Amino acid sequence: MKIKEAELPELADGNLGRQLLPPNLSLLKHVDVTLEVKIGEASLTVEELFALRAGSKLKLNRLIDEPVDILLNGKVVAAGQLAVLGDNLGVRITEVRHGDAELPR
Repeated sequence: MKIKEAELPELADGNLGRQLLPPNLSLLKHVDVTLEVKIGEASLTVEELFALRAGSKLKLNRLIDEPVDILLNGKVVAAGQLAVLGDNLGVRITEVRHGDAELPR
């Protein structure tokens, strides 16, 4: 059986690695997305859970100056630091995750 090489002109002349169809992000610019900020987790027993009242405090698993996770659709896409924006709590983005690379901690 003879194998014939396929010719792909779109990959010729230095086009290797380029996208065949450039993304048209303007098609998506009006799509609403929701970002979530995860500031930490607390682990407690059911007894401790039932004992919670207004004014109770939960100790989270993060230090005060440790980065918070910014999630898009449940997946971490960035990290940031908590910040005060006028009368609101906000997040200053310090790192953006690219592809499947892990954020440094």
